[in-house]
Amino acid sequence: MHGPAPVASEGGSIAEELLELTAALATERRLETLLAGVIAAARRIVGAETSRIFLLDRVGRELHCVQSRHDGDTDRAAARTIQLFKPDGGYNLTDPSAFAVITGRVVDIPNVYAYSGYEFGAVYEDDRYDGRRTRTFTALPLRNADAATLGVLQLVNARSADNGEIGPLSPPHKRSLQALAAHGAAAIANARMFEENRQLIRQLDRANAELAEENTELRTVVSATTAGTTVIGDSPAIRVSLDLARRAAGSRVPVLLLGETGTGKEVFARLVHASSPRQTRAMIAQNCASLPETLLESELFGHRRGAFSGAIADKKGLVQEAAGGTLFLDEIGDMPIGLQSKILRLLEDGEVRRLGDTRSEKIDVRVIAATNCDLKRKIADGSFREDLFYRLSVFPITLPPLRERPSDIVQFAEAFLARAAQASARPTPALTPRALDALVRWRYPGNVRELKNIIERAVLMVDEGERVDLPHLPAELAGDVTYLPLAAAGEGETASLRASVERFEATLIEAKLREVGGNQTRTAELLDISRRSLVEKLRRYGIRSRAPSRSLVPGGGMRRA
Repeated sequence: MHGPAPVASEGGSIAEELLELTAALATERRLETLLAGVIAAARRIVGAETSRIFLLDRVGRELHCVQSRHDGDTDRAAARTIQLFKPDGGYNLTDPSAFAVITGRVVDIPNVYAYSGYEFGAVYEDDRYDGRRTRTFTALPLRNADAATLGVLQLVNARSADNGEIGPLSPPHKRSLQALAAHGAAAIANARMFEENRQLIRQLDRANAELAEENTELRTVVSATTAGTTVIGDSPAIRVSLDLARRAAGSRVPVLLLGETGTGKEVFARLVHASSPRQTRAMIAQNCASLPETLLESELFGHRRGAFSGAIADKKGLVQEAAGGTLFLDEIGDMPIGLQSKILRLLEDGEVRRLGDTRSEKIDVRVIAATNCDLKRKIADGSFREDLFYRLSVFPITLPPLRERPSDIVQFAEAFLARAAQASARPTPALTPRALDALVRWRYPGNVRELKNIIERAVLMVDEGERVDLPHLPAELAGDVTYLPLAAAGEGETASLRASVERFEATLIEAKLREVGGNQTRTAELLDISRRSLVEKLRRYGIRSRAPSRSLVPGGGMRRA
């Protein structure tokens, strides 16, 4: 348990907090870091026990949590989605967060156990499970400069500045949080626009053969590559996991990989093995949920001839095959309880005994396990051994779901596009900005595996020479979005790709020049190209540096056309 965050006084410290956050948001481009800054500032202002940010999905029908800070071990509410509509199609006005998003009004409940007109059944259930007591609940809509609601900021058990006790928000604190939410919404919108612009530049450069060298420079995929094992992504969340994997690689301790289905646990297991001194020996993987108990025991530990019906010869187990290397046990949470004691003995004593054998043998093998289950809950219901859990979790690594690392979605999409196109012996198609936006906003309950399937389907759907657009994506991603022609107004059907690319490129460069007041060095940094390349493009397109125009909105962002 962490202590409650200190509460800012209602005087100058709140103003200083907002000024400091505004300065930080103005220079930060990474969405995860922006969200973490907003949550941290909110907690410092009111000392809340829990703070969360929920963002709307692409089609505006549900909210999903993208950032959470909680004084306890886990925040169960962060795993839920909030529906904005009821099954009959009407607005869901009984959920306080949905109400805040739909109406644009702040919801501030001083006592969730008193009648308020809102539904708090899930909160009561969480309190019973965690042994906690939720008292106050606040939901502030995140609205950008265009008055569009992007999501909601939740605060639980905020504290009064006067006595530090949990209680209703004071009017100054409420006004400060509203200002904080407005700053956060503007920063989120700008971060999304920045990512879209950065992706557009990659697509334009890839389409133009003359810019092949710059295309390499524009790629921002940061990969951890060791012996052919690649982890894609450079978000803060995945960097933490990568750092832990590298630290674990050089040791002999068991590693427990935790995370939802499709987050890449086997990829991380192979990375740990390939980065370890055991990399020259075998890594053997076994899914513990795929076989009945007797067959799984035989597969893992082997058997002697005659050990059971059909055992006509001695057989080595996977543990023996992995000797000197690594044994990866996937879905360890679903391993039958009877086999768990044998895995515990392997971990503690390095001994295994084949089915039908009377002697144990010593095996030097490193165990990496993975699960998407809540092992503590399985311990509570008696389906998982507590001693095995503590022996496995010497070095736990939690892999973040894809929805918590949106800046990596672009990099995954590009990698999957290239692989799918290569497998089909076709040129790699590019993504339109709106297709990219749809991909970044999707929640991905199936995580990286789901994104891979979406991209592979899109490559099959798109015709050669086309870009991947909304009609090529699953209907639930595209939503109810009208399909617009990609050609600019006045273009004929025979307009060349090169001309379209150059027009888009010139427009984007002019926009960035205006954004930074004509500063060429800063423009090159925003476009992620060298200044020399920028100067050449300015000359080629006849663009002159201009002073900032009135099209700029407060905060330095460019208003969308």
